[in-house]
Formats: sequence, C-alpha cells, structure tokens
Amino acid sequence: MNIRPVNSEQAYDEAIERIETLWGAESGTPEGDELDVLLTLVRVYEKENYPVPPPTPIEAISFVMDQRGMKQADLVPYIGSRSKVSEILRGKRTLSLSMIRSLHTHLSIPAEILIMDGMDFPLDGEGVKWDSFPVTEIVNRGWVTGLDPKTQAEEIMRELASQACADIYLTDQNRACLRQSARRNEKDDPYSVDAWILGVLAQAETFETGVKFNQNILDENFIVKVVYLSGLKDGPLRAKEFLQNKGIKLVAVPHFKRTYLDGAALINKRGEPIIALSLRYDRLDNFWFTLAHELAHLVLGHAHSVEGQCIIDDLDLIEPQNEIENEADELAKKSLIPSQLWKNHPARNTGKLKDIIDLATKADIHKSIVAGRIRYERNNYRILWPHVGSGMVRKLFFA
Repeated sequence: MNIRPVNSEQAYDEAIERIETLWGAESGTPEGDELDVLLTLVRVYEKENYPVPPPTPIEAISFVMDQRGMKQADLVPYIGSRSKVSEILRGKRTLSLSMIRSLHTHLSIPAEILIMDGMDFPLDGEGVKWDSFPVTEIVNRGWVTGLDPKTQAEEIMRELASQACADIYLTDQNRACLRQSARRNEKDDPYSVDAWILGVLAQAETFETGVKFNQNILDENFIVKVVYLSGLKDGPLRAKEFLQNKGIKLVAVPHFKRTYLDGAALINKRGEPIIALSLRYDRLDNFWFTLAHELAHLVLGHAHSVEGQCIIDDLDLIEPQNEIENEADELAKKSLIPSQLWKNHPARNTGKLKDIIDLATKADIHKSIVAGRIRYERNNYRILWPHVGSGMVRKLFFA
C-alpha cells in the first residue's frame, strides 16, 4: 500500500481516481484498508478546501418539513399564524426569539442555524430592560398576540421589532443613537416612546404605496396641496391617499400612557418617508397643523434615512426647542394660511364666525384651521370650541 498525503489538487484527483478503482473492496483486506485511509484523507482535504456552508434558517426548516412530511399549517403552533409561516418561508419576515426557541425545542433544529447572520441584538437581552416597555398595552392593542406580557416581555418586543423590520433598534446602543428628540416632553417615558416608534414602523410595513418616492416633489407648495383637502368631509383620509400616491406613508398610531406625542417624521431604511400622528387630540385643527408640521420636516430635509431615526413632536410645547422646530412651525403656518392673508384679514382680531368662514373660503381650507389659529394666537383654548372639528378625526382612522 503506497499512500501519499492529500495536500494538493493533483494529489486529491489521484486519490479520487484510486478510490474509484478500489471501491467495493472488502474490509480487512489490504485494498479495503487502503480505501479506508484514502477516504479519510479526502474527507479532511474537502473539509478544509471545500467547506459546505450551513443551511439558512429557511433551508433548515424546509428540510425538517420534508423529512417529517409536514405542511405549512403544521408550523403554526411554533411560528404563530399561517400568514407568519408564509412570510418566514418566503423570506419576508425574520424569526423572532420566541419562534427560534419554539422551533429549536419542538423540531430540534439547531439554534445556531436559526439565528440569522446579521442579527445584531444580544440574544441574552443584555443591556435592555424588557419589562420597562409597555408590553401589556402592546398585547391589548393586538400588535402582538399569543404571548404573555407577564413572562414574555422580551419576546413581545422582539416580535414587534420584527414586524417593524427594525430588529437592530432594540440594542441598547442603537436605541440611544436612533431615538431623536426635536420637541420632546421631559415627562416622556423613553421605553413607551420606543414602543410607539416601533408601532409606527410596524404599521407602515402593512401596506405599500405602489409608488417610488421622489424627493423632488417636496417643495413649499406640496404642503399647500395637501391642506386644500381639508375642505372635504373626509379630508384626513383623502390626505392619506394623496400622500400614499406620492410614495409617503401616513399612519395613525395612538400614543401610550406616559407619552406626550402628537406626531413624528422619519424615513425608513428603504428610503420611504413616514408621517406618524397619534391623534391624542381628536380635533381637525390639530390634525391639519400636526400633519403640516411633520410634512414641513420632510420638505426642509430634517428627517434622515437611518433606521428608526425619528423627529418626534409634542406640539403642546409652544416654544420650539431648536431651530429646525422653528423652521417647521413657520412653514406649517404659512402653508395652512398664507401669511399676507392672515395678517390683513379681520378674522384674526374679531374671532367672529362669519369672518372665520370668510377667511377659510378665501384660503380654500376648513374653518377649523382658522379657528385653531385664533385660539393658538390668543393662547385661549376655551373660545371657538364648536368650530375646531372636535370628534371628527379618530373615527376616520380607528373605526
């Protein structure tokens, strides 16, 4: 038996050729012993020079399904729903921590295979206080189902982050970097704000605009075109449709307890602008000013395409906290009511209904916008209450 080391392509080819000649040799014979040695040498060479990459999570799940004769419906107990199973197998959704644990426990798929490359969050939850998030409210809203907020806070937040396509948002370092404050109330609970941002991103993932956003459409007249829709009975919904047809997503997400949020502007990792409104004040005047203000942030280039980065606004804070807020305020005001018209019209001084209606007609906007501006300028929110469109917004978005 003359065997040489298999340490080159030539030696590898010669070993393969010799194995083919010896194939079928009986064990214990010189030929059988030579075959065993050559097979071992070839396996070592192949392992070092032709490593087989591990299967992807989808490949591993599909292999187990094939081996066990399982259908997609059989994965529902481990993944959560038929739609989630479909999205996982099509690569449209990443596995959450609870899914990984369930698939590993019940189907014996190695956890190291199910954990996808690029999963930046620490699997042990180091650095994140999971119980500080409003997980009970999240479950009560139906954002995440099938999990217990008392014992599965981490899984709930990872599932929400998965829906938002923002898994990396939950690392402590990224939370600190990506959560931006423009007009924030000091009383805001940061964990509840983070949950709201993830809820915004998750809701934005539930629909497509069908149109690729073009930055060039954003000029000062763009906001004016949106505000013209205020004169329609279902103006807020028409505004959402208008923006969607321009590649901008408008979502309404109620604020959480211990937060003081009116709206936010952000651009997700795919470059899609998102305007989020909490509708904590159910009034038309508040809706239109908040929408104009957040659109102003987009027009003025204040929002940036970093995953999870937000400009968050509590518009109860009358004094802007920085220059970008002052710029957004001014652009929103003149987009709602032309500056010269506001300055010269008697409505701002009289506050009479007939003057308010006349100004609204001239500006081609809803009267609530004029009434709201007068209340703001006078810092008197007891006046003109019947004319600010109370109770006319939430029913359109949360029906």
